[in-house]
Amino acid sequence: MLLQVTAFVRIGAGQEVFPSQELILDRGRGDKSKTLYHVSNIAGIHSQKIGNALRTIDTWYEGADEMGPIAVEPYGSVTTQGKAYRQPKQKLDFYNLLDNWIIKDQTPPVEQQHFVIATLVRGGVFGEAG
Repeated sequence: MLLQVTAFVRIGAGQEVFPSQELILDRGRGDKSKTLYHVSNIAGIHSQKIGNALRTIDTWYEGADEMGPIAVEPYGSVTTQGKAYRQPKQKLDFYNLLDNWIIKDQTPPVEQQHFVIATLVRGGVFGEAG
């Protein structure tokens, strides 16, 4: 599948920007503890940060009303919280939903269909163990 996405974003004057942080493995003593990404002395954002923001659309999991959108992940993992919102025992994780939909011909509710398709668009290695 190949998608071409064109987007336009308008930000307000003086809007706060959170530039990406550079990973510097060989930091000397006395060096700054944080180095922010920049291009020509202008704060910048790495493509990974933009990609993560674009996929922060999962509002179809249980508890989304209180927690808000999370990034599309097969198990609804949020590493900063150390939590997975789509546990396999609930049968609402990507693998259970996909298997039931494709193999068992059990069409999930529309919002879970959105989640499955969003996960496929996100991409990844979805092979079976073994």
